[in-house]
Amino acid sequence: MRAGLSALILAFSLALAGSPASAKGPLGSRLHDPAARPDVLYVVLFSLPDCPYCVAIRDAYLPALPDDPRFRDRVRIREVSISSPRPITDFDGTLARQADVARRYGVKFAPTVLFLDKGGQVRAEALLGGDSVGLYGGYLEKRVLQGLDATAAH
Repeated sequence: MRAGLSALILAFSLALAGSPASAKGPLGSRLHDPAARPDVLYVVLFSLPDCPYCVAIRDAYLPALPDDPRFRDRVRIREVSISSPRPITDFDGTLARQADVARRYGVKFAPTVLFLDKGGQVRAEALLGGDSVGLYGGYLEKRVLQGLDATAAH
């Protein structure tokens, strides 16, 4: 019992610390989705390795969006590491370094969440920083709704 409790406490501590072992992993390896609807909104988390706020957003907030009936078919969740030289399929279908994608959008720190249309155009104000007072879900929902409205209008 004592060993089990110690293991549980250790696992919880690692999750709070943002250990890579606690993270569910990056979301989507391509920005480009040729099969996506024309009015789809890409919610893109720009993150850094070992960023506990990034892990919290990735694991607690973003997975709920596709489960919401208002967003299910119209939202795609993606992640770009702002320091990674690894390639990602960009909105035009070409390969680009993740760090270059972040630079192109002017992302300078993590976490930053952008709301982009199928062509990679910004459709709502960026959401900067993490959740420190429990209001992040409301801010995220508001930006998604704004982004969907703007995407539908174009």
